[in-house]
Amino acid sequence: MAARNLTPKLSRREVLGLGAIGAAGVAVALTGCSTEAGASGGAGNVLKSGLEIGPVADVPVGGGRNFEVEGTKLVVTQPTEGELLAFSAICTHEGCVVGCRDKEIRCDCHSAIFSMTDGEPISGPADGALQNYPVIVTDGVIYTA
Repeated sequence: MAARNLTPKLSRREVLGLGAIGAAGVAVALTGCSTEAGASGGAGNVLKSGLEIGPVADVPVGGGRNFEVEGTKLVVTQPTEGELLAFSAICTHEGCVVGCRDKEIRCDCHSAIFSMTDGEPISGPADGALQNYPVIVTDGVIYTA
């Protein structure tokens, strides 16, 4: 008895339709991996001046603290007493939220490390600096500049 081919024969239209379904699936999967940056305060986000971030007393000297201002996630550092700096708290690698510890800004998702003085990457996988936000301090309170 001869072997039968049990593989179904698909028309050209069916093959193209399956390709379109596969492409849509890839698009959905990639969307799930997209960064938070645009939606929650990452690169390119602009804050108007005069917005209250928080008290200077909440930001330790030689460290930093995370804040959120009008939906924008920030990490504010104080490398030396009285020197306040603000950066996007969204990692430039894949959009995870970063935080300051051990005198560095760290991303727990993929171990990227950024400088707390200029937001530049110290070690990968991130290769872009965190967005900088100018700040001013008035009466012990940090504001966007």
